[in-house]
Amino acid sequence: MFKKVFKWTGIVLGSLVLLLLLFYSIVYTQTEAGINKVYHVKLQQLHIPDDSASYIAGRHVAEIRGCVGCHGADLATGEVFADKNSPIGFIQASNITSGKGGIQYSDQDWVRALRHGLGKDNKPLWFMPSHEICGLSNQDMTALISYVKRQPPVDKTTPQKSIKPLGRILTFIGEFPLLAAEEIDHNAMYVDDVKLKVNADYGKYLAITCTGCHSANFKGAPSRSPEQPPIPDISSTGRLGKWTPQEFVQLFRTGKTPEGRVLSKYMPVKLFTYSDDELKAIYLFLHKVN
Repeated sequence: MFKKVFKWTGIVLGSLVLLLLLFYSIVYTQTEAGINKVYHVKLQQLHIPDDSASYIAGRHVAEIRGCVGCHGADLATGEVFADKNSPIGFIQASNITSGKGGIQYSDQDWVRALRHGLGKDNKPLWFMPSHEICGLSNQDMTALISYVKRQPPVDKTTPQKSIKPLGRILTFIGEFPLLAAEEIDHNAMYVDDVKLKVNADYGKYLAITCTGCHSANFKGAPSRSPEQPPIPDISSTGRLGKWTPQEFVQLFRTGKTPEGRVLSKYMPVKLFTYSDDELKAIYLFLHKVN
C-alpha cells in the first residue's frame, strides 16, 4: 500500500515539475524573443528648437510626465525600481545625459526612444514608459527633446540591468510592464499641438502619466513592495470623487489629502509642477472615470 502511494506521489510530483519546466521554457522563450525583437519603424521627422522658451516648456513637460521623477533632477541619478535583492531583477533608470555612462543620442534617437520605446539598436528599452509619452503633441515632444538634449553631462554609470525568473513570468502574464514597445502603435500619427484648456479632454491628455502607477483604469493597484502602501483608486469611485477641484490642487501643493493624511514618498506630488489649471483639468477628467 505504502509503496503504491509513494510511487504515485512521485509520479504526480515529477509530472508537476515537468509541467513547471515546460511552462518556464515557454516563458523564457517568449520574453527573450520580446527583449531581442528588432523593430522596423519609420521615424517621424521633427525639428528640435533651441530657444529658451522651448527649453522652459520642455522642462515643464519633463517634470509633469515623470522624466525627472524617474531619471533624477540631473537626469543621471536614476531611480532604482528593482534592487539587487529584488526577486524581479535589477532595474534602474538610466543616465540620459551625454556624460560618461550616459547616452549619445541624435534627434532621431530621441524620437525612436520616446515615440517607439526603442534603443539605438531598434530593440525595446526596458521599463521605459514610452507608451505614456508617445502621445505627446509634436510641440510638446520637440520641447521635451530640446530640454533633455541641453542638460549638462553627468559622469555616472548605471549598473547592468537584469531580469530574474519571477520578472520574466510577470512580464509574460502582463503584470510587469517591462517592454513598452509592445504596447505602442508604431504607425500612429500625432497632432501638432494640444492647447491648455480647463476641461476633461485636456485632463485626459495629461492623466496618461498617472496610469503607470494607478493602472490604465485609474482604479489603483496592489503594493509593489513590502514598504509601499497600496496604490489608491483615483477615479470618481475613490476618495478623489468626494474632493473639490481646489482640494485636489492643494494635495499637490501640500502633500496632504483633504482628510489630513500625509502622502507617502512613493507619491512625490511636489515633483509634478502642474499649474492650477492643469490640475483642475486632470480633476475634471478623473471625475468622469467611473
